[in-house]
Amino acid sequence: MVCRGAKKMNPLFKHWRFLLVGFFLAISIGSLLFIGVTFGIDFKGGTLYQIELQKEVTPTEIARIANIIQQRIDPGKLRGDILSPVGGKYIMIQTAETNPTELEKIESRIRQQGKFEATLNGELLFTGDEIKRISRKDGYGVAKNGNVYGWNLPFVLNDEAAKRFAQMTFHECTAISFSPQGKPIYDCERTMFFLDRPNALIVLTEEQYDFDEQELLLGNTFLNIPQGTSIDEVIEDSRNAIIIYENGMDFNSIYLSEVLKSTDQAIVSPDLSEKAINDLNAAGFVVTKTKSAEGSPWLWDILNAKQIIRLSEGITNEDVADPSQAKIFTQLNISGSRESAEVAFQDLEELAILLESGSLPTPVKSISKETISPTLGTSFVSNIIMMGIIALILVASIIIIRYKTPLLAVPIIITLISETIMMLGILALLKQPLDLAAFAGIIAAIGTSVDSEIVIVDEMIGKARKEHLSLLQKIKEGLFIITTSALTMLAVMMPIILLSPNMPGISNLYGFAFVAILGSLIGVLITRPAFTKVIEMISDKVEKDKAKTV
Repeated sequence: MVCRGAKKMNPLFKHWRFLLVGFFLAISIGSLLFIGVTFGIDFKGGTLYQIELQKEVTPTEIARIANIIQQRIDPGKLRGDILSPVGGKYIMIQTAETNPTELEKIESRIRQQGKFEATLNGELLFTGDEIKRISRKDGYGVAKNGNVYGWNLPFVLNDEAAKRFAQMTFHECTAISFSPQGKPIYDCERTMFFLDRPNALIVLTEEQYDFDEQELLLGNTFLNIPQGTSIDEVIEDSRNAIIIYENGMDFNSIYLSEVLKSTDQAIVSPDLSEKAINDLNAAGFVVTKTKSAEGSPWLWDILNAKQIIRLSEGITNEDVADPSQAKIFTQLNISGSRESAEVAFQDLEELAILLESGSLPTPVKSISKETISPTLGTSFVSNIIMMGIIALILVASIIIIRYKTPLLAVPIIITLISETIMMLGILALLKQPLDLAAFAGIIAAIGTSVDSEIVIVDEMIGKARKEHLSLLQKIKEGLFIITTSALTMLAVMMPIILLSPNMPGISNLYGFAFVAILGSLIGVLITRPAFTKVIEMISDKVEKDKAKTV
């Protein structure tokens, strides 16, 4: 029985190739509508930093420094910042960020060398470079404790540092009394943490010493200074050369000659006399007079001391008699307190980012900053759209002239528009910034697409010398050519993708390479099969029309 009223299914909904194109177009349009394209610095403006290092380094070292800075300023890699080493001493950074608060945070992260040190009794326990990873799940975070907000940062030491920690902290607690249950109560030594402790001679007056001594004894919860902290402990743990200046003191001594062997920098308290400063200059030091932050002991501030944490009898293996049997702890904690949850979390994240990125091999000497105006901006985008329309008209005209039928221009134009929408949609979905390099990649991908589509049309319709071949053979030849072209694109661009994370100069081309590869994959896997099917249908129609005329 035949139902004569039934309609034939539209070929566009009948074949999987067209459904595949429709599926990806729907996802791309959705991501463009609900997520939107993230424009890079070339389109929406931003900030340009020029970083000068304290000394010139090798190409390998400056690439490592650029990689560390990249991790610090954009941990999530969402902004698409561009870092470009210039010579062995300078690094240029282009960031799309314009918010003053965020810019201040970025500059602070750049300035810090990130040299983290933990000390005990004047000896080095471990450094930040010996931290394998930050444990963001095991107790990481901020919690309210009374009127303060405490933050906790768990981390994992490497095996060598963990063994050293176990040896140096072994039995560093003293039993001072017993609880009602008969258990010993311990008084344990305290570890001190420094971040970017200065490599400099520290000189402070007796008056400053006395003031800081009292401030440290009083303690400061928000500076992580426990009550009863001894200034002599701080001096010992810093391992810096520190002089308490007395009037009439003679700097021309053997002691200063020894200090000069390791550093020619001197940091002095704000009340040190000009005569003393001149004497230090005459001895060969470059003197910096520095004030402390309000409410902070000068010495604590200048040494960049961050925390003092008391050890526990469990960590110091008080229940073990033989050091060789001591338990080795690889996971430890750094903790602190702040006046608000927001500030506590900010401290926690800043320290975590610095420890995860590692320390810079050499400190930053200076940073200059300027605002970049969005020179490409809205007018540029409008011009690009106009150029695109003109390009489509020209391509359509050439196809019509070449093949003498407007019918072939329609699928080519539709395919180009579809591929462009898909590329933009996937970029929006992945939050990949659309900068000038990425836009150049879109243009290159469109050019490759037009070339491939003309090859397919020419193979299937345009070459009379191949009329003896079957339509299937023609399709295979066309697809072989465009697949080879796409594989060539992958081979050329993939090294840029792979090398860009560790080579900031090459990273400027990342957007171009990424979009060019994306365009090739979209063409080969999604749009070309559908386009080939359309051309096959048109070719069948042309053949049938020829047969009718004959």
